[in-house]
Amino acid sequence: MYKKLAVMGLIAGISVSSYANNDEKIKMLEEQIKLLQQQIQELKEAQKTASETKQETEALKEEIRKLRLAFAMPEFENKSYYGLGPAASKAMFNPKGVSIGGYGELTFVHNDVNARDGAKSIADMQRFIIYLGYAFNEKLKFNSELELEHSSTSGSHGTGGGYFKTEFAFLDYNFRPEFGVRGGLLLMPVGIINEYHEPPTFPTAQRPFLETRILLSTWEEMGAGIYGKINNLEYKFYITNGLMIKGNGGYSDTQPLKNLIQRGARAVSEKIGFSGRLDYNLFDKVKIGMSFWTGDVQSKGGSDSALGLRRGTDIGNITIISPHLWYQDKGWDVRFVGASVKIDDAKKIGNDLGITRFPSKQEGFYFQVAYDILRLFNLDTMQEFYLFGNYEYLNTHKSVPAGFTKPNGHKLNVYNFGFSYKPHPLVALKADYVRLNYSPNKKDENEYRFTLGFMF
Repeated sequence: MYKKLAVMGLIAGISVSSYANNDEKIKMLEEQIKLLQQQIQELKEAQKTASETKQETEALKEEIRKLRLAFAMPEFENKSYYGLGPAASKAMFNPKGVSIGGYGELTFVHNDVNARDGAKSIADMQRFIIYLGYAFNEKLKFNSELELEHSSTSGSHGTGGGYFKTEFAFLDYNFRPEFGVRGGLLLMPVGIINEYHEPPTFPTAQRPFLETRILLSTWEEMGAGIYGKINNLEYKFYITNGLMIKGNGGYSDTQPLKNLIQRGARAVSEKIGFSGRLDYNLFDKVKIGMSFWTGDVQSKGGSDSALGLRRGTDIGNITIISPHLWYQDKGWDVRFVGASVKIDDAKKIGNDLGITRFPSKQEGFYFQVAYDILRLFNLDTMQEFYLFGNYEYLNTHKSVPAGFTKPNGHKLNVYNFGFSYKPHPLVALKADYVRLNYSPNKKDENEYRFTLGFMF
């Protein structure tokens, strides 16, 4: 275009040569050149405007795409919804539509006595979790957790033991901050870890022994309940199906109550359970409170009942009380969790299981102190490096019914220290050492653990 205008100008200039002198010719050529320069400049500006308009249009399209993506897949907010873990809370903060989150734990454990069935070292994809939720509107939400443990459900892979299950799935309606209702497969609000268990949220390479061996994490049952926050007090109360013993193996002296959980799998519900939690916020970052579960134990009946009872027969009652204190602020993560368990009719439960080592009382606690040492250097960074120490005491068989015996090693003192490095708030690389001192008459153990954990 520019060349075409220049040629036209030159032709016009030459055409005047026949009737103009040199001065007139030069003047006319200068005017032609000036006109050409003006036209060229106008063309350049027009092209520049078109280019800028195109860039602005593309930028606008990209912003619209991001807005649509953000609406469909909201960004992660690292905060808790009434006690749930941050990733599990994602669906609850989403105002509308689908939300997807999750977490994972890849672990390595070396135990100088026995890591698993005689092997001393085990590498495991311990957990891979998908959270799937949907907000029908700002008040009515669905939330769920789908869990794959140990990489595969096939017994032929590795040492087996893996499974896929729904860990929770519930509908939730929040009328206002002070009051909400929910129902479905619910996490029992006992202890800290059972609801708040995503790997980057606690410093130890694996969950505390008290929370898994006595407080039964992870523990879920079918039911419904209420929750809310009134000033500084948070509350949660559920009614659920009762527990059920399972005979024909599966009983563990280190986790005597673990096989009583029904997990929403055609749960026998002739008897019920009640659970609850109270948290009082003393200051901005200090919580003190207690949680509980109390309810009946049912027989599985049939070949699983050594007493030959009908399925659903009431054979006992269990009450768990767990006080807790939790401080998180300025790089500190300090936790105390206790547990006291009373089992009524423990002898009948043991007899129906066909064993004579079932407890009538359990107790324990742990105390953890962790500090982000990067705070000492006043670094402008999102990274965190926690050093921690953790002491635990467990007695899984504080007392047993008359005629029953306590298993060897039913008392356990745990000395645990290590680090948790978080290159990003949602990712943790954790390593620790654990000394497990058993009594009576059981060999002590030294355990070295490494975990890669993440949530999203």
